[in-house]
Amino acid sequence: MLVNILGINDNHDSSAALVIDGELVAAVGQERVDRDKNSGAFPWDAITDVLYHANLEPKDIDRIVFGSHFTPATALRRFSGLHHGTKATTSQYSPLLNAYITYQVAVKESGAWPMEADISRRLLQRRMRDRGFGAPVTTLEHHSAHAYSAYRSQPHLDALAFTIDAMGDGTSCTVSEGHGGDLKLIHRQSGFASINTYYSRITEYLGFRANRHEGKITGLAAYKEAPPELLAHFAKQFHFEEKRGGFNLTNYFRRQSKTDRFHRFLETFDREQIAAALQRNLETQVVAFVRHWVRKTGRGHIALAGGTCANVKLNQRIHEIPEVKSLFVYPNMGDGGLAAGAALAMSAVVCHELKDSYMGRDFSEAEYERALERTGLPYTRPADLAGEVADKLVDNKVVARCAGRMEWGPRALGNRTVMFRPDVPEVNDWLNTKLQRTEFMPFAPVTLWEKREDCYLGLEGAESAARFMTVCFDCTDRMKKESPGVVHIDGTARPQLIRREDNADYYDIVAAFHERTGNPSVINTSFNMHEEPIVRSPRDAVRAFVASGIDHLVLGPFLVSQKPA
Repeated sequence: MLVNILGINDNHDSSAALVIDGELVAAVGQERVDRDKNSGAFPWDAITDVLYHANLEPKDIDRIVFGSHFTPATALRRFSGLHHGTKATTSQYSPLLNAYITYQVAVKESGAWPMEADISRRLLQRRMRDRGFGAPVTTLEHHSAHAYSAYRSQPHLDALAFTIDAMGDGTSCTVSEGHGGDLKLIHRQSGFASINTYYSRITEYLGFRANRHEGKITGLAAYKEAPPELLAHFAKQFHFEEKRGGFNLTNYFRRQSKTDRFHRFLETFDREQIAAALQRNLETQVVAFVRHWVRKTGRGHIALAGGTCANVKLNQRIHEIPEVKSLFVYPNMGDGGLAAGAALAMSAVVCHELKDSYMGRDFSEAEYERALERTGLPYTRPADLAGEVADKLVDNKVVARCAGRMEWGPRALGNRTVMFRPDVPEVNDWLNTKLQRTEFMPFAPVTLWEKREDCYLGLEGAESAARFMTVCFDCTDRMKKESPGVVHIDGTARPQLIRREDNADYYDIVAAFHERTGNPSVINTSFNMHEEPIVRSPRDAVRAFVASGIDHLVLGPFLVSQKPA
C-alpha cells in the first residue's frame, strides 16, 4: 500500500510537497499560485496543486508534517495574516525582530520547546481537519527539515549535512553526520549567531530589500576589492571560532541603528567596497566552519541547505576546499524547501541523486491554447519547435518559455525561462530593462552537459549541484570569449548543466542552437517581471510576455509572437 506524506512550510516562502512511497513527486511554493513574492500565506493553493498532480484528495493523505516546531511561534501561527503583514514591513534593525529571535532562542535553550511545539501541532491539526484532512499532524525541527532535504537528495550515505540559515526553532546552523540514510546531529548553533543579521542588515543598509535582494549584493561585490580595514571591521561582527566549532554570538540589542558606531564606520566606503567586504568575510568564515567539521569527521561529501546557501559564490568557495569530495546544494535551499525536507525525513527513502526539480504544475495543450484565445497574438504549432526557437535565438530574438512542469525553488531551469544568445556583452543592461529589473549579476547560462569541460573549470564533485544552478565556477578562456553575456566580471558563471534525460525539450533547443553556432550555451534567466514570482500558468506567461515586449514565447507546443506593430 502506498504511503502518502504531505509536507508543509507555513512560514515565509510557504510551500507544500508530496512524497509517495519515499519519492518526492510534487512540490510547489505558495507564491507561484497567489502571485505574492515570498508569500507567507498558509499554503492552501500549493497543497491543492500537489494533490492535483497525484490525483489525490485530502482523505488520501496518510501523514502531514510541518517543517518547523515553533517557527512561526504558536501565537503567530494563530494570527498568520498579522504576522506576515508585519514581517514584510519590519526593518532588519527593528527591536521587534530582536525580541522575536530572543523569544525563539529562549524557548529552545530553556527546554520549553516541546510544549510550544505541541500547542502548535494541535492548532495545525484543527486547521487541517477543517479542510478535510484527517491524517495525523506532526512537526519536525526546522533545521532537521533543511538537512534532510539536502541529504536525502544526494547519493552519499556518509555525507555531512550543513544547514546555514537566518534562524528557525531558535537555531541558526547545524552540522549532521549521515549514517545509512539517517542523520545524527553533531553541532547546533544558537539563533543568536550573527548569521541572521550579518548579510540581511547590510543588504537593507545599502538600500535594498532584506530577505529578497541579497543576491544583488553578491553580484555587486565583484566590482571592487574589499579594503583590509573594512574586512577587519566585518570580521569583528561575524567570525568563526575554532574552539566552539561555530560562529561568534551577537547581542541582538546592539547595532539597532544605521547611524551607530558600527555603521558610521561604513560611511567612508562606497557600496561596492562594502558589498565586497561583506561577501568576502562571509566566504572566509563559513569556509573555515565547513573545513573544521570536514577535518574533524573525515567526511568529504557535503550536502547544503538553508537560506545562506543561496549564495552561489559562497558555495563555490566551499566546493574549492581541498578536503571536499563532492558538493550538493538543495535546489530550494531556503525555507520554501522545508516542506520537501519534512516529508522526506518522515518517509522510508534513503539517499539518492535528485532526478530533477520539475515538481510543479504542467498544463494541457488545450489550456495553453485557451490562454491565447482573444489575445490577438499570432501563434503557430511548429513541427520542429526546437529548431525554430534556435533560429530565433540566432537572429538575436528574445524567447520566453512556459512549458512542462514548473520548477521547484528559486531558479528557473528551462520550463519558466527567458532565453537569448550568450555572446552579446551588453545584454545584461537592456534585457533587465525590458524585464523591469535591476541586477548586478550577469545572466546565467544553460550549457550542454557534454560540453561542460569546454566551458568551466573545477567541476569535479559539483556537477550535480550545477544541474540546478546552485554554484559558481571559474570559466575557461573559450567560455569568456564566446559567451561574455553570462560571464561575471570576476570570470565566473553559475551554470545549469543540462542533460537530455533531465528535460528533453529544453535540451533540444540548446542543442539546436549549438548546431547552428558552435556555442553550447544559451542565456537562461527566470521568466518574471521585477518583484513578481516566476510565472506558473499559461495565463501568467501570456501576461508577462505582453508586458515585457519579449519577441517570442514558447507556450507549451505553441510559438507565439507579439502583435504586429
